[in-house]
Parts: sequence; structure tokens; C-alpha cells
Amino acid sequence: MKNPKNKGQAIVEMALVLPIFIIVVIGIFDFGRALHCWSNINYQCVKAARTATKRINPLIARNWFTASTHPPLEEVEPVFWKFRSPMMPKDNYSNVSFTGVGTSDKIVEVRASFNMTLYTPLIGALVGGENKESGALTIHALAREQKE
Repeated sequence: MKNPKNKGQAIVEMALVLPIFIIVVIGIFDFGRALHCWSNINYQCVKAARTATKRINPLIARNWFTASTHPPLEEVEPVFWKFRSPMMPKDNYSNVSFTGVGTSDKIVEVRASFNMTLYTPLIGALVGGENKESGALTIHALAREQKE
């Protein structure tokens, strides 16, 4: 037989625990999205840097580094955008730069940043960091490679 004093105990416990449980579950989704965005933006930078460091003709001028021995920026930039995830809007990218591409430099650097809006309200307020808007996370990537 049930005790009449404990009639609403389950509802009160659920009301206390359910919001915390929902925030934890949504936080797991946000963490997964952040990990996906981080790995994808790193992959984009590496693919673009690798494209920029390959010699156009490996048999000619092996020790020269000029604008004509390696691909120009017009060929490298589309490679960066080719590997963009559909989950990452192009408008959220910032500070995309290609240093050493189409020049006589021996090192190529590809940098990019992505601003990701978090779904979890409390976590978004805690990790806003350098973003001025609350609930956003900025993910940075850098790939540096030496030309062939």
C-alpha cells in the first residue's frame, strides 16, 4: 500500500532532474558539432596547403620557388572551399588567408576561423571567449607546409 505522504515525490524529482538531463544531452550534441567543425576546418586547411605546395612540373627547376613553379591562389582557394562541410555555412568563416601561395616563399600557411553558435544556453555563455556574442565559439585552424 502506498504512503499518502509520498504521492507527488516522483513528479517533483522529475521536475528537478529533467532540465539538467536535457542540458547535458544538448551539451553532448554541441560537443560533437564542435569536434566535427574543428576536424573539418583543419582538413580544409591541410588540403589547401598540400595543393599549394605541389610542384606544377616536378622535373623542371627543382630548387627554384617562383610564382610559376607552384599553383597560384586561383587554384588553391577553390580546393579549400571544395572540402567545406554542408553543416558549416560559408558566412560563418572568417580570417581565411593563404600566405606564401603564388610567391617565391618556401613555406605555405593556410589559416581559417569558424564561428559556431552553440545550442546549449549555459555552456554557450561560459565558453563564448573571444566572440562578442554570447553563445558562440570560434574555432581556429592553421596548416603550414614546405614547398616541394
